[in-house]
Amino acid sequence: MKIRKLALASIAAAVMVFVTPATANTLTFQGVTFETLASGNTLQLTITNALNGGTGNWADVGFLKAFEIKGIGNVTGATLPGWTTSVDNGLASAAGCTTGGTPGACFYQPTAAALNDSMSFTINFTGTNLNFDAPELKVQFLTGQYDGKATGDLLSQTIPAIPEPEIYAMMAVGLGLMGWWVARRKKLKVSAAS
Repeated sequence: MKIRKLALASIAAAVMVFVTPATANTLTFQGVTFETLASGNTLQLTITNALNGGTGNWADVGFLKAFEIKGIGNVTGATLPGWTTSVDNGLASAAGCTTGGTPGACFYQPTAAALNDSMSFTINFTGTNLNFDAPELKVQFLTGQYDGKATGDLLSQTIPAIPEPEIYAMMAVGLGLMGWWVARRKKLKVSAAS
């Protein structure tokens, strides 16, 4: 009996080690979906449906000039290949990262990037107390590539967490193991009573 319990504990520990949960968040705003997936100090931001799906004051956007991620801890640095990064200035309605101090990182390009319906950015952050459970995102969409002011809303909303498939998988495995163990005990009791 002790060997079975030890085996069950080993299997449960292996499942927990094997499944390393990541932090995932999603938000749909004015027809555009923003998703983040974090692992360690790396955050992947995906923007979908922006070019052909934007509604409200984003209906005619065609370019992305800049975006800011904050509310994730004390950010001291961030890198995103192909983009200029500022941890000292935040996103403003005027083009680029030009406001005062920010508790995050702002990313911009001198010439706005043309939107497509699925854009993905992998960002490496450095800092202390980094936590990607509820990042706040601001985006600067433009109608024309050389516009000097953002089109419509800057967003400035927290992207809420979504339940992770890995968590459901761990729960299913745990419940399955418990069910197997209960059924096994019943079977052993019945055979012992016979």
